[in-house]
Amino acid sequence: MSDFTKLKEVTITINGEPLKHLLYHFRLIYSGWCHVKVVLGGESFTALSEGLQDAFWRLGGVPIEHRTDSLAAAFKNMVKDVKEDVTRRYEELFSHYNLIPTRNNRGKGHENGGVESPHGHLKNRIRQSLLLRNSVDFESVTDYQQWLDIIVKGINTRNADKITEERRHLKELPLQRTVEYTEKVVGVSTTSTILVKRVIYTVPSRLIGEKLRLHIHHDRIKVYLGTTFVITLPRQLSASNNRRSRCVDYRHVISSLERKPQAFRYS
Repeated sequence: MSDFTKLKEVTITINGEPLKHLLYHFRLIYSGWCHVKVVLGGESFTALSEGLQDAFWRLGGVPIEHRTDSLAAAFKNMVKDVKEDVTRRYEELFSHYNLIPTRNNRGKGHENGGVESPHGHLKNRIRQSLLLRNSVDFESVTDYQQWLDIIVKGINTRNADKITEERRHLKELPLQRTVEYTEKVVGVSTTSTILVKRVIYTVPSRLIGEKLRLHIHHDRIKVYLGTTFVITLPRQLSASNNRRSRCVDYRHVISSLERKPQAFRYS
């Protein structure tokens, strides 16, 4: 089973700035083997796919069946075509791993109790470890994830015998992972920007007028010009009031601005 959960009663910060995030929690019911991944941006198919595949490859095998809740938040506010696309990719993900997907009924959280209940134990352990650490601040999201990995490793070590037993019943992994991102093609405006999910991002000014192919992950956007990788952008959420947000990197536009008289005065 797996589920998204929120770390409450404590605020994790990255270099002093609050980190808005969820935790993706995967768990084998018999042995208690678990995996936790920091998710930026909320519940989505992309976050589920990346977290689930990370768990399988760390575990070294694939179970027969996987259960989630109804994933209502992942489908919230989607138009019909988008819902159908997510459903198709959801089915392709589970087909790739020859895995049976099941969901509990909406509003019946106890049907997913095998992971819902351990949420509380996991978060208590995290809070206690933060107290011992005497700080909720981390240098980066990567450092925070590595710190969580140590906590999870301690949980799994306690269940080593059952995990060894359960691994004998897992199916083999496929040769490689499957797609864990949403793809989109966008054009670069004359102001060296692209629009992705109501967020305006700057890209290097040499790309003005080009068509870019984006791989949109839960925490980053990988940008390609044709088949050539160009840059990775940090993923940013749009404003809650439906206004467009901005993610501006002055280094993307500095070369074009410096050629224009008075550009900085009026920019």
